[in-house]
Amino acid sequence: MFVSMFFLGFLGIVVTSFFVLPVKWRPYVLLFASYVFCGFLDLRALAVLILVSFCTWRAGVRIERYGNKGLDRAGKRSVVWVIFLYVFLLCVYKYMPGLLEIAGLEQQMPKGFVSSFAMPVGLSFYLFQAIGYLVDIYKKKEKAEKSFLCLSCYFAFFPKLVSGPIERERGFLDQFKKIGRVKFWDRGRLSTAFTYMLWGYFMKMVVADRLAATVNQIFADPNEFDSLWLVLGALFYTMQIYCDFAGYSYIAIGCGKVFGINLTHNFESPYCAGTISGFWRRWHISLSTWLRDYLYIPLGGNRKGNFRKCVNTMLVFLVCGMWHGAGLNFVVWGLLHGLYSVTEVLWRKTGRKMRGGRILTFCAVAFAWIFFRAENLKAASDYVAGMFTTGIKPGMWYPAIQALGLNTVEAVVIVFGIAVVWAIDRLCNKRQMHLPVLIQYKENAARYFVFYLLIIAILIFGVYGPGYHAEQFIYMQF
Repeated sequence: MFVSMFFLGFLGIVVTSFFVLPVKWRPYVLLFASYVFCGFLDLRALAVLILVSFCTWRAGVRIERYGNKGLDRAGKRSVVWVIFLYVFLLCVYKYMPGLLEIAGLEQQMPKGFVSSFAMPVGLSFYLFQAIGYLVDIYKKKEKAEKSFLCLSCYFAFFPKLVSGPIERERGFLDQFKKIGRVKFWDRGRLSTAFTYMLWGYFMKMVVADRLAATVNQIFADPNEFDSLWLVLGALFYTMQIYCDFAGYSYIAIGCGKVFGINLTHNFESPYCAGTISGFWRRWHISLSTWLRDYLYIPLGGNRKGNFRKCVNTMLVFLVCGMWHGAGLNFVVWGLLHGLYSVTEVLWRKTGRKMRGGRILTFCAVAFAWIFFRAENLKAASDYVAGMFTTGIKPGMWYPAIQALGLNTVEAVVIVFGIAVVWAIDRLCNKRQMHLPVLIQYKENAARYFVFYLLIIAILIFGVYGPGYHAEQFIYMQF
């Protein structure tokens, strides 16, 4: 959706309306624009979004009222029932099609019945926001939002609707209530927002979408490739999913900044991490912190000994895998990360240092991504088996290159794109700040030079044009 002329036109209209119309209309402009955005993608999703927003608003006010009256048990019952309803709703949309297929009932259902259970865009992201919001009210960490308009925009804000980040209520609402103070011409804000969007488009269009063509072919028929190409396919997907999801996140952050709203950074150079726990502190940060605060800590966290800590860790990653998809391959992906984390905990108990931490962490994460990318568990198992049993067959390389359409220019662009992303991540990790913020400290000439380089790279090497349909952002399906 972000990678389309429609979105750029839509964004231009929203920005113009936001700053031209009276200040008091700004909240309505953003909410209306967010609903239009959602409805354009899926009218059914818009209906679900409005329903969830209304139910959460009413439930939050009621739970706070119970708390103020000392009726904690009634408040707890309300929280439990609403959370149960939301989890049930999420499970129905996520697992119903798969269960019908397993039971052999898919063909017996009325026409269009199974397709009606397609996941509404953004559902799992704003349901997690709703659950966290209600739990915080019950625990009296936050007050219920009395304005339905404000709470609705908290769930629906279009830059983050499709794939997050999973924002916390107070961090977002405090900013939303101050949008009347935002001035259009703020050179620092607009420059930073523009850079975030450019860097996001570079990661998505130049790197992720170009890698996608190769990755899709390798995973579609791994029997046609030798072990070397299968390893390359796994490594390419490791970079593809990062550039795809981080690219989306950077575009979303840039869009939010235009309106004076700072969204959560979801990525902090994750492949520079030296441990699995470090990786999860840098990857999809809004989800990992949500799971920590609303699942891991309530389960007991690390307060009840190492055995309980390991059990809690495995449960959290099991839920993480199930949140991403209904297939067993997602469960295995989650459990692999749980196993990595438990192994890390036990290794630390020995007091020995782990050598080659970054390389080992990257390889472990890349291996787990195979199960995430594969169509199902059997396909993932066959892919892994092929990596270790097919061997290296130089005679297959030229036919494989032809099948993948990898001419010299294409290969150079892929390698160059990955190298640029990797180098920028290393630099940002060292400086402890993101590229769009980092270049704001540079002179105008340096900033404009970066702008022009990114624009030229996107226009020349980006994947787009007649007959091309941009790859859907991977995390839209979750």
